[in-house]
Amino acid sequence: MKFIAPLLLLLFAISGNAEQWRTDPLTPLDQRYMEDRRQELNSLAQLSLGRSFGHGRSSDLRLIQDILDRNLVGAGETAKLQAMGIILGDHLRRENGLRWVIYSDRKGRSRALEVPTKDEFLFPVTQISSRVRVGAEVDVQAIYEKLERETARIKKMIIIR
Repeated sequence: MKFIAPLLLLLFAISGNAEQWRTDPLTPLDQRYMEDRRQELNSLAQLSLGRSFGHGRSSDLRLIQDILDRNLVGAGETAKLQAMGIILGDHLRRENGLRWVIYSDRKGRSRALEVPTKDEFLFPVTQISSRVRVGAEVDVQAIYEKLERETARIKKMIIIR
């Protein structure tokens, strides 16, 4: 009997940690939200700079950098800043065979890129907004390259389940 209580606590602790996170497919609402943010940022680029997104990764990254350098989006405009991260993520997804998912854990729900079969995730949506929010310099190309290196590192991992 004196071994049952510790055993039950151990089983509870294990089961409590078993689902520290989970992923779900993007809902139609998530897909619409992301598309609306892309369009909103594209409209800003067209009106302010006479350019648009969708002309390749290099062009899109330069356009994001120009928007930031010209202070066309303020630190409080989280949705537009996160739209920049969505565009980064779109390029990572296409070029690396990733997929957008909803990542949920104890802290909440996030849009993330899943590296298939690896149980590893990238969070490009907040890469720019979190830097701008604290007044840090933002080098869009460097952020993208870091995410690419991280993707390559994850893909090389051997996962034992």
